Order: sequence, then C-alpha cells, then structure tokens
Amino acid sequence: MNFDHVRAIGEKLRTIRQSRHMSLRELATSAEMSASMLSQIETGKAYPSVRSLYNIAEALEVPVDYFFPDEDNDDSLPVEAGLIAAAELTASEMREVQVGRAGGEMDMELMPNKHLPTLIVHTDARPKIELKGGVIWSRLTAFAEPDTEFLEITYVPGASSDAHMSHHEGREFGFILEGELVLELGFELYTLDCGDSIIFDSMTPHRLSNKSDKQMRALWVVLNRAS
Repeated sequence: MNFDHVRAIGEKLRTIRQSRHMSLRELATSAEMSASMLSQIETGKAYPSVRSLYNIAEALEVPVDYFFPDEDNDDSLPVEAGLIAAAELTASEMREVQVGRAGGEMDMELMPNKHLPTLIVHTDARPKIELKGGVIWSRLTAFAEPDTEFLEITYVPGASSDAHMSHHEGREFGFILEGELVLELGFELYTLDCGDSIIFDSMTPHRLSNKSDKQMRALWVVLNRAS
C-alpha cells in the first residue's frame, strides 16, 4: 500500500466533504457505502474502489480528477494583458504582430514558449492514484480536461473495479495495451485481449476485472463525465 497516495485521497475527501457541510453518514448514504468505510478512506486507512470513488465524486459534485495529486503550476505563468503566447498564434497572426511591432502600431510582446504550461506528460511524471484491490489510474494529460478523463489504467492479477457493478453518467472507451480485461456489461460478459477496444454507455451497470495471472494495462477514456 502506498500510504502517501491513500493519505492524499483521504485528505482531499475530508476537505471537500467539510466544505459541503456534509456529515460522514450523509455522504456515505449518498455514495452508497458504509460510514465506517468512508471514515477509513478519510483517515488514510483504506483505498476507495473504482466504484466508490465515482460514487463519492458524484455525491460531492466534483470530478473524479479532483482526487489526483495537485497540479504543479510553478513552471507556468499566466498570460497577462498585453502579452501573447507565441505558440497560440497562427503563422499569419505571428506576422501581423511582428509587422505591428516594427511599425509601432501594436503594443504587444511575445511570450517565450518556456512560460507556457507543458503539453507533454512524460511517463515518470504522470499524476497517479492507487485504488482498492490493485488498481492504478495514471492521468495522461498534464491538467484536468473538462468533462473528459484520459487515463492509463493498470489492474494487477485478480484486481477488480469493485465487488459490485457500478454505473454513472458518460461513455467509456477502452483500448487494451497489455494483458486481458474482463468487462461485465449489463447481462453480457466480454473478454478483451491486447489490441482490442470497446466503447459503451457508462449508465449500463458494469465491472472491470483482471482474472488472468498477468498485469493488464489499458488506455481508458471517459467522455461527457458530469462533475
């Protein structure tokens, strides 16, 4: 168990719950879980499952992305009035700015690219959270994207998203990168191997499991996810 991960999730959970003026019992009821389990998550003694995390986020009206480590903005500066980020300009717009500066008609300066937030997320720098039962989510974007989650999900042998099937708003797309994933979707059972992909409505009760003896990794995208 990565105690830093579980403690960080608990601290974020407690902070947002208290800001919503909700008791443990009220949140537990809304998230369809026991108050004792919710308390263990808050105090860093237990991980939430995938299903629990979605239910908690929905009950608190926050995106699941809220539970990832805080974004580090130290390397980026805001684009202030009168400054234009060069990377945001088209070639023609760049020429117009340069001509304007030369002719004294425009009071604009070009920001160096180094001041822009990074667009690339290197493998060892991905924000990660560990969930119950050997599930790891790695966010593939440097910052949270509105209404969409881009993830690499990892399930160790025997891992499952939860003991029960879950459902939530949105649509999910998955592409298996390694290993084998079993998807229970409604009354159907699908086995996806490396290279297989699937898309489905998240409101359909579903559960993800790795029933093999090898690790499973997949690209997972949740679309139109309500916060």
